[in-house]
Amino acid sequence: MKRTIRNSLGLCAIMTVTVMAAPAFSDPKLVLRFLPKDILEAAKDHPGPPLKKRLVAHFLLAAVGGYTVWAMKDNADRIKREKLSFWQAFKRLMAFLYVEKAYDIVILDQLLCMSSGWYQRFYPETKECKGWHDRNWNTKDQLTHLLSYPFICAAQAYLLTKKK
Repeated sequence: MKRTIRNSLGLCAIMTVTVMAAPAFSDPKLVLRFLPKDILEAAKDHPGPPLKKRLVAHFLLAAVGGYTVWAMKDNADRIKREKLSFWQAFKRLMAFLYVEKAYDIVILDQLLCMSSGWYQRFYPETKECKGWHDRNWNTKDQLTHLLSYPFICAAQAYLLTKKK
């Protein structure tokens, strides 16, 4: 279980680097589409970075995706190798996803995006937007994820623990 938590925290670290670097390297429409609509609208004319910087952004996104795939495969291999029961596998998979999701909500969404003003440094035209004060801007999406995770983890745990 410790390794599962470390894998999840490793994913959180890579996501933090990506989210913090995104404004400098990605197209504003890509970065700001995850934020309230008024912020995206205010920055719609903000110029995008040159192609070389965009390639760095794609590399960072590939790193997040690659690490996620590796961590999920590592979890699956360990579940099979340790011959865990369905419930043990389920708990391990839930721990991985819920640690990442808690970090996403508290650190990335609330602290970095909404409180720190990090994105406003890169997009000064958005400083007066009311969306920066709307703490519930993606509650529906986050709840959808949180409620779907047990079903996803149950399906994964079943597939990983069923006898052949």
